Amino acid sequence: MRRPQVVDRRQMQVASDTAARVANLDWTVSPRRRPCRCRAARRTMKKMLETRSRALMLVCLAALAGGCAAPENPGMTPTTLRPGGLQDPQFVTAAAGNGRYEVQASRLAMYRAASPQVRSYAQMLVDHHTRANNELMDLVRARGMRLPGVLPRDKGAKLDRLASASGGEFDRMYIRIVGIEDHQADIALFERASRELRDPELRAWASKTLPALRSHLDAAQSLGSAMR
Repeated sequence: MRRPQVVDRRQMQVASDTAARVANLDWTVSPRRRPCRCRAARRTMKKMLETRSRALMLVCLAALAGGCAAPENPGMTPTTLRPGGLQDPQFVTAAAGNGRYEVQASRLAMYRAASPQVRSYAQMLVDHHTRANNELMDLVRARGMRLPGVLPRDKGAKLDRLASASGGEFDRMYIRIVGIEDHQADIALFERASRELRDPELRAWASKTLPALRSHLDAAQSLGSAMR
């Protein structure tokens, strides 16, 4: 009978010790283990990562789209071409804007130029570029493309500079800017187009137009040399 009593005392002692330890425990929750704050922090971090991922994706998509598409509002941007292969819409937009600008500048020169030779050169550019512009418009309409309705910003600025000049100053400025600099840029653009465009008809048109552009440049360089 004594052995069961010993067991009971031990059990009671164990229970007493356990109760004491439990009573002395610190039941406050550590900040690291507070489930609400932890879950909230994880949710906040997840949202931040998702937001950054979406923003990075949008930036990448915008960069890719900007490299291939023609500007939606070319009147607000220069016709500087982006690096990489020349795309058909890119060429059409640049060629159309340049052609319209050169016609307008040359019409101004027909009335503003002091030299008869410069006025004759301007008339030639009006005739040739008007014909080339009409050919390009036919190709564009056949493909359902859309062209900007206003001149590029850089071309408008050049027209303003020309309009502010007169006499011999106008002649020299017109030949230097429109006759030489712009036609050098035109030739470089059309040479690329004749090699890089996907549309065979646009490539053929660019190749066909190149000789006239080169003759315009040669004539302008001759006039420029005579003015010195």
